[in-house]
Amino acid sequence: MRTLSMKELSTMYFPNSTVKSAGAQLKRWINHNKELRAALDATGYFDGQHLLTPRQVELVFHYLGEPGE
Repeated sequence: MRTLSMKELSTMYFPNSTVKSAGAQLKRWINHNKELRAALDATGYFDGQHLLTPRQVELVFHYLGEPGE
């Protein structure tokens, strides 16, 4: 795992969307998945965060699946 920007991560999940649209959709997915949001919050995640730590990226993959699956 490595640090990823929200832009990088969101376009991995939504490659056919604009960067803005992909980011908004990923944020919705994060906020609707209460377990994921709680796990991210425990790592210090906050709304508007631009970079996700390797642990945060790992949690997103765990709860949402790897992009392209």
